[in-house]
Amino acid sequence: MKQLLAIAAFSVLLTACGGAHGLRDSTPKMSSRTTKDVATYLECVRAKWAQTAEVSLSNKKEEGTLSASDKSGVHALLSATADGTGALVTMYEHQNEKKDYNSSYRDAAVACL
Repeated sequence: MKQLLAIAAFSVLLTACGGAHGLRDSTPKMSSRTTKDVATYLECVRAKWAQTAEVSLSNKKEEGTLSASDKSGVHALLSATADGTGALVTMYEHQNEKKDYNSSYRDAAVACL
């Protein structure tokens, strides 16, 4: 039973990581610079994204990532890296060809710059 639970948990983790990793294989949809430090910028975006999606945050002093997802998978992945007095920001988005583009994730990321 313990092995089954371990395998199930591992499978869920692989699925979640695979969904976000696939976003990095595409061209970034936004690349910018902010005068805020990494933690401050990521927290600003996390608060905005959390209103409409499940958000996962991984943050270290010099770099961090943020992903927004729902039942259909990962929609946006944001990476911030310390650069002098601010941070470099790169954002990847999943865009569904069958639906209208939802700019709310990018709008939130830009608003926090």
